[in-house]
Amino acid sequence: MEIFKKPINIIAYPYIKRIKYYLRACTENDLRCFYDEVYMCLCPIQRNQTAICNFYDHTRETCKAPNYCLNEGLCVENRHKGIVEFVCLCPSCHYYGSLCQFSIGRQGLSIDGLLGTTMRTGKPLSEQSIIIKMTMTTLIIMITFGLIGNILCIIIFAQKNSRATGSGYYLFLMSMYNIVALILLGLRFTYLLVTQMIILNNRVRLLILCQCLEFGLTILPNLSNWLSVCVGIERTYIVAYGVLFNKQKSICVAKLLCLVLLIVLAGLTVHEPMTRQWIEDPRIGRFTWCITEYDSTKLQTFASILLIINLAGPFLVNLLSMSILIFIITRKKLNLKQNNSDQSFITVLYQQICYYEHFILSSAILLLLTLLRLIITLGSLCIDTSWRNYIFLSGYFISFIPFMATLFIFVIPSPTYRTELISHLKQIRHFSISIP
Repeated sequence: MEIFKKPINIIAYPYIKRIKYYLRACTENDLRCFYDEVYMCLCPIQRNQTAICNFYDHTRETCKAPNYCLNEGLCVENRHKGIVEFVCLCPSCHYYGSLCQFSIGRQGLSIDGLLGTTMRTGKPLSEQSIIIKMTMTTLIIMITFGLIGNILCIIIFAQKNSRATGSGYYLFLMSMYNIVALILLGLRFTYLLVTQMIILNNRVRLLILCQCLEFGLTILPNLSNWLSVCVGIERTYIVAYGVLFNKQKSICVAKLLCLVLLIVLAGLTVHEPMTRQWIEDPRIGRFTWCITEYDSTKLQTFASILLIINLAGPFLVNLLSMSILIFIITRKKLNLKQNNSDQSFITVLYQQICYYEHFILSSAILLLLTLLRLIITLGSLCIDTSWRNYIFLSGYFISFIPFMATLFIFVIPSPTYRTELISHLKQIRHFSISIP
């Protein structure tokens, strides 16, 4: 009742007069909803709207078993002439959805969580919302370009010349991981559409399919991100040691690291399938949702820490590698300046940067994309639901840009890889022309 006493006490007013001041209670206390002895009021989302207040029977507040609301959502029930209706009031900030089944801040980004509130259950694709159609179009474009680019990368790094150092092995394996990740992304979106448009009876297969897709979409992007870190670290070593860099040793280290990364990340992600469950909303029939549900707080804390490490870890290591790379280039520039006094400071610096520009450019692009994803994913946890999905969808798509742009991030900036690319494109063109 304290919200009704400031700045003026409206408790003493009659209900018909008191309700006129309820919009002020919303705006001055930043509320989403509140209630008094008679009314339940929903605060407006936009400033030019008014509060919506209805008569509220407090004796019908708590739902009887079973409680369909998840994640500590408050179940409000209404029974009228044998018909039971209920609504779930979700905890602010993290949880939302008709059953409070979706969460983004603590569990990362997922297709169900991003698009669940915009899906029109039981409706065909032609009747789905514009955001669903835009998402499908965007995914088709991303997957198409990603498959073409990564297939070209595989062709390039399959050549022995392109794998003269460990970076070639990292990029070869990364390209294969990226292809599988993009295919799984398309399958995951298809899974969401099918389960929300068509009633499927085999729930066990649906759950297993969801668990496999989510496991793949968790481990493969992490593998790709950490392999890009390995590329950045090795390139820093190449600049630091110059002609003393041991190529054969780097290849042996690369093969070992690729295996170690796969085992470690698979072990750290093995809990993911066990946290995926399917639920159905009894109000809309037998359409199912694949959600994340943790059995214990410790497991949820572990998953959150692992998410932050896999997001911030590659970013920090790439930032450190790029900083060391620039430091080494500057030091070499100073040494060259002392040995060749005829050239100016700017000229020598420009020559060094041009020589290693493909190293710097690749690291800078990865840093920018990772930084954008970090800001959107970790910095936008409690924004308003009316435009939150657009922000998180942008972050989700940004997180997959490196998987479709390997060709542009690592191959095209490198003179060696670019030469191989041009050579293979000419061979492909010659082969296509020769076909009658």
